[in-house]
Amino acid sequence: MIICGMYLFLYTLGFIIHQKTTHPVLKHLSKPVTIAHQGGNKVYPDESLLAFTNAINMGIQVIELDVHRTKDGIIVINHDQTIDRLTDSSGLIREMSWSGLQQVDGAYNWSPDGLTYPYRGKGVKILSLTAIMDAFPQQVYDIEIKQHDPPLESDLCDLLRQYGVAADQVIVASFSDETLTRFQNVCPEVATSLPVNQGTILYILSRIGLERLLPLDAVVAQLPRSFSTKLGQLELDRRYINAFAKGDRQVWVWTVNDSIEMRRMVNMGVHGIITDRPGILMDFVQ
Repeated sequence: MIICGMYLFLYTLGFIIHQKTTHPVLKHLSKPVTIAHQGGNKVYPDESLLAFTNAINMGIQVIELDVHRTKDGIIVINHDQTIDRLTDSSGLIREMSWSGLQQVDGAYNWSPDGLTYPYRGKGVKILSLTAIMDAFPQQVYDIEIKQHDPPLESDLCDLLRQYGVAADQVIVASFSDETLTRFQNVCPEVATSLPVNQGTILYILSRIGLERLLPLDAVVAQLPRSFSTKLGQLELDRRYINAFAKGDRQVWVWTVNDSIEMRRMVNMGVHGIITDRPGILMDFVQ
């Protein structure tokens, strides 16, 4: 009896705990939300102007990209902290100058099949964040902060405000909860993705129907279909999706590249699909 009473108290308490359940950026999006991971890096070089242009021309709603900052203060788009994997050079982005980055072949080692390098020597460059926003000022962006030290959150916030996209065209994410918290403190008007640690706690609470006890500021949860935690391997399921999706909040799943799995995810209740192959996603949606 005492346990039942305690549970009822906690369940009721959950309804008075602060929750952010909507954000202006979500008003721009229709479900299922289509998100091109790095612009669609199985089709064109990762996070290149070619990839972004292709995805946007197809009608993709959200462009996902990753950011770092050069030693001279330019925020650039690149997945890795180094340029070793894709280019004909090497080095940590945070230790390189913008002018130095512009000298490298941005797609030298990119290959669609592991055998050919069709964009080697074709002038593909590492992009600045301002370049992509200049090219596509109406686009919705899903920006993952990949550089954590030295912090770039204030510079990113200033840039988003300067371009007038902070309030309703951007979602910011990070695998570092500390980085995401710093960004929220300096740029509270920007929509943010669910922090990793909160995601694990939410999963636990969702098993017992007490997810409302966790105060959340995130309006999007970006999750893989299966994820490793201190509790072991957890699987995305309808209960977890429903636990987060209060109000207008959305769950996006990554990275899904075939139409059968896309349909399974949508049938499970996810609101958005993050894919490396935007053509397959757009065919599925249409």
